Amino acid sequence: MNTVMQNKAEVQNNSTIKLHLGCGTNKLSGWVNIDSVKDCQPDLVHDIMRPLPYADQTVDEILAEDLLEHFDKYMRYIVFGDWARVLKIGGTITIRVPNFKKLLFRYFKFGFDNLVDMAFGENMWRSEIYLGHFGNHKWGYSPESLSAFVKNFGITSSKVTLEGLNIKLVGSKDRHATTDELNKLMIYAHANKTGQGKPFLSLGFVREKINKFQNSI
Repeated sequence: MNTVMQNKAEVQNNSTIKLHLGCGTNKLSGWVNIDSVKDCQPDLVHDIMRPLPYADQTVDEILAEDLLEHFDKYMRYIVFGDWARVLKIGGTITIRVPNFKKLLFRYFKFGFDNLVDMAFGENMWRSEIYLGHFGNHKWGYSPESLSAFVKNFGITSSKVTLEGLNIKLVGSKDRHATTDELNKLMIYAHANKTGQGKPFLSLGFVREKINKFQNSI
C-alpha cells in the first residue's frame, strides 16, 4: 500500500514527492499527508517514530510543523535522521517548533500555570482528538540550537524566522549523512554528568537502546 501511495504521489506531482509530516487535520493538496492518528484521516497513517516508507534520497520536500518538539532528547536524533535520509540532495525541509526562549518569558507575564501549559503541550487536538502522550512537548529549541541540530544531518539553514511563539526554519540538504557517520555523533547528557553515568553517549549506542525499547513494547 505504501508503494502504491508513493507511485500515486509521483504521478500527481510530476515525479515530485512532498511529505507533510504530522499533518493532523490540516491536509495539503499536492502533498502526502502523514500522521499517526487515524482520526485525523491522513493520506498515510504512520508512526513517525518508525522509518518512513521511502527509499534514501527520494523525497523533494518535507514540511513538519509543530512536530519535532514532540520527540525527546534522544528520539529526535533518530526521527530527524530518517527525515534527512529520505530527502534528496538539494531538497528542502521546513520545520516549525515553539521558541522555548520566548516561552520562558510567559512566566513573568502570565504566571506559572500558563507557562507549564504552553511548554508541555496540549493532548487534546483542537479540542476534538485525544493524542495521548504524543501530544506532549518533550524538548525545547532556540533559533541557534535548532540550526545547529539540523546541521548534524547535512541540512543547512537558509532562513530562520520568529513567528509569534514559534521558530520557523527552512533548510536544504547539502550532503547525505550515512548511518555510520551519524552513529558517531556524541550527545551530551547533563543529568548523567552530574549524577551517575557517562556525560556523552554516541548516537549508535542510543539507537541500539531505543530499538531494544521499541521491540519490547
